[in-house]
Order: sequence, then C-alpha cells, then structure tokens
Amino acid sequence: MEKTKRLFVAINLPIDLKRELFDIQKEITSQLDEDFIKADVFKWVAMENLHLTLKFIGEVGDSQIEKIIANVLKISQQQKSFEIKTDTICYYTTKQCPQLIWLTIEKNKDLENLAKNFGENNFLGHITLARIKEWIFKKIDPQERLVIEKDFDYKIQVNSIELMESILKKTGPEYKIIKSFAFKK
Repeated sequence: MEKTKRLFVAINLPIDLKRELFDIQKEITSQLDEDFIKADVFKWVAMENLHLTLKFIGEVGDSQIEKIIANVLKISQQQKSFEIKTDTICYYTTKQCPQLIWLTIEKNKDLENLAKNFGENNFLGHITLARIKEWIFKKIDPQERLVIEKDFDYKIQVNSIELMESILKKTGPEYKIIKSFAFKK
C-alpha cells in the first residue's frame, strides 16, 4: 500500500513576527480566568508552526508528490516578490460561535492571485493563532468571554512559498518543509 502525506502550500513567516505573535498568545492567555484556562478552550498554534496557508492539498500518495512539486515550481517561477500587511487579531466566526483566533491580512491582489493559481477562489488571507473548542466556548457566559480585537500592523516581504507536510501527533501537528520555492527575480 502506498504511503501518504498530508500536504499544504504556505508562506512561512519571519522569526521576529512569530515571536511577536507568540508573545500576543501569552498576553491573551494571561487575561483569561483560571476556569477558562483549565477548560483548554483555545488550542494555540505552536510558535514554530505559525504560517499563512495558500492551499491545503490534503492526503497525497508518494507517487503524486513529484507532480505537485512540479506544479508549485511552475507557479513560483511566474511569481514576483511582493509585500503583504497584517491587519487585526480577532475571532473568526462563521456561525454563532468563533472557530479561530486569527491575524487577518489586508486585501492584496498579488496574494489573492497567487492563491487563485492554486485553485483558491474565495481566499481569506490569515494566520491562525488558535483553534477554539466551540462546544466549551458556547458554555461560557457571553459576558465573561474575552473580547479579542487588536490592531497589528506588520509588513511581510514574500519572496518564496513552501510545500509543507503536516504530521498529526497527539501533542498537535508538526509541520515540515518538503521543498522551498523562490520567486523569480
């Protein structure tokens, strides 16, 4: 039976940005009451795993990886470097209850077009900081829920993309770069 890998294409972040975001995660945690922390409502993304996903590919057989690498290479060779700006750290909600704490990215044509090249037509550029256990969050009195709304301006120079593997473990996912692709000069 063929082995599979769980893949995605991402923009990795500068280490100083990862450190700043990690500090914000700690700051938010320090504002939570003890019951909220014990309930483990927020599943924080590890500092080393912070990234911006362009395309989640999913489970792929080893025999398909070379074809995916060729496709990502082709897209990267057509892309010039560009800059993106972060905007706001807030909850992401599609229903009544938030699913994430994320850092939004200002609208950016270069970023949107890059995502479209990977088949993402309704792309929402963001960096996930935490996943929320909705069923626990719903039990918390709305008056006691922490308000999260923080401006966060940071410029990121995007010169490359990475094909990443997500290895699921009991302690949380571990991300590994399979291959990095520099943009054309």
